[in-house]
Amino acid sequence: MKFEAAPPPTVTISTIRKEVGKFKVDKVGMKLTGKAVEKNKVWTLGNIGLTGDMTSKVAELKGKVIIVVGTLSEDDKGKQSLELTGVEESTKKK
Repeated sequence: MKFEAAPPPTVTISTIRKEVGKFKVDKVGMKLTGKAVEKNKVWTLGNIGLTGDMTSKVAELKGKVIIVVGTLSEDDKGKQSLELTGVEESTKKK
């Protein structure tokens, strides 16, 4: 799925599992573009928390439009986090 509007709609892992039906979902990969925000020492992009060793790269690119890639997870209360596997500055000109 690709979403051009910001912020991206909330898509829960349970909704994805429901859509794929009989297939087993092991991991959900996600790619987001936007400006990350730090609040209480936690980086977020939209409503998704960014986690992992690559958050230091997010801090280096503070204030810039970035592209993040990772594995989406969800806790019991529905709070989503993205375990980062890639972070880069967006080179797309507006």
